[in-house]
Amino acid sequence: MLTLGLGGLVGLLVGLVAHFSLDSVGWAVFGFVLGFFSTTISINLWMRKKLEAIFLDVQKQVEEGQGQLRRKINMLQAKNAGGGKGFLRRMEKEQAVGIREAIAGLDRVKPMQKWNFLAEKQANTLRAQLYFQIREYEKADECFDRCLIMDPLTLAMKMTRLHAKGNQAEIEKLFKKGVKQYKDEKGVILYALYSWILVQTNRIDDALALLSQAKDKTEDATLRTNWEHLANGRARHFSNAGLGDQWYALHLEEPKAVKTRGHIAGRWMR
Repeated sequence: MLTLGLGGLVGLLVGLVAHFSLDSVGWAVFGFVLGFFSTTISINLWMRKKLEAIFLDVQKQVEEGQGQLRRKINMLQAKNAGGGKGFLRRMEKEQAVGIREAIAGLDRVKPMQKWNFLAEKQANTLRAQLYFQIREYEKADECFDRCLIMDPLTLAMKMTRLHAKGNQAEIEKLFKKGVKQYKDEKGVILYALYSWILVQTNRIDDALALLSQAKDKTEDATLRTNWEHLANGRARHFSNAGLGDQWYALHLEEPKAVKTRGHIAGRWMR
């Protein structure tokens, strides 16, 4: 990586200057260390600011696109011109186009990869989230394999994809690691998802045991309600809908349609 190479070069030059100026090996070593770390830290801070600016710009582009689409939907529905599944599919296609354009903006990270070895992984994290959002799962999977998991929802997305592939062993491994990292309320989505997977695979007793732990470690009402359903033999009533957008972001359960002026606002209007 260029950062380390440049840091080493600056450190060597500073060390040589210190050695010949002070005729001391100790000062030469100190000069090398000072030159190396001051250079690498400065470059990394500069790169971090540039990367953050790119990521914020991409996120802003996505948010603005979604805002424009919401306004378009509201306008069409006000004119009684929007509603039904066909309308929703058209709106989702428009949303996907905007998100793909935002993803293309992440290509600006490529020149920085030679300076920061984490740059590509950070960019792939955002790519994975956005591809998952528009249900382009194969592309999301490629990014999940080469990204940094920095929040519980992204981890839940990866677990969701593993469930689709039937990789139960890896799901359990990620879940155990995740709840150690994201404790208490931060881990609610992980408990909710894994208990849902256990119910879907007819491991009701395991789901009940998991939710028994979850209700003691968190204060989430949805987890407690699901525990009560399973404890009383009402597995068919199990639902994570109470978690709202965070749960619906996993595309495992669709929200109830919102009616506006007699028309359906749609599952993504949330």
